[in-house]
Amino acid sequence: MDQKLTEAQSCRTRLIVTDGVFSMDGNVAPLPQICELADKHNALVFVDECHATGFFGKTGRWVVEEFFGFPNTRVDIINSTLGKALGGAAGGYTTGSKELVALLRQRARPYLFSNSLPPPVVACANKVMELLLKDSSLVRDVQANTSRFRTSMTDAGFIIAGDDHPICPVMLGDARLAAQFADLMLG
Repeated sequence: MDQKLTEAQSCRTRLIVTDGVFSMDGNVAPLPQICELADKHNALVFVDECHATGFFGKTGRWVVEEFFGFPNTRVDIINSTLGKALGGAAGGYTTGSKELVALLRQRARPYLFSNSLPPPVVACANKVMELLLKDSSLVRDVQANTSRFRTSMTDAGFIIAGDDHPICPVMLGDARLAAQFADLMLG
């Protein structure tokens, strides 16, 4: 990444885009190192927190919160979904500076030509965030359940990949065996 950013030095804007948590393997992005690279190359940082919102970090906000606290002053753009842990059926959000959000509203064609979110979806997501901020035991319960699941599966002889995160990939090492496991779980 360092080399690519060096090659892009002549570009007006450089943007590093990463997931906070990678959905297939459960690994957490090394945000402090990514932000150091961004500082070195005067680049913006964009973090997709769709697989962290609601259960990662001290209050379930994001990976960004875990590394940099809240309010965030280091990551330039954060986006996430309302359709997972926040209980909504659709939609998402993007955060950033007022200027950046105004620019995105002006230039984002899907935003310009789509309907706004249904009020019940927004109300549900707001309520879930309110509950998480009021009671961090909910986040701790998810973390404890994740730890118990990982330990139990490992003790049973399975290989569990990824970081300490609720995405717990069970590595079977064989596509046919994985399909058989999926069939057994559904049947």
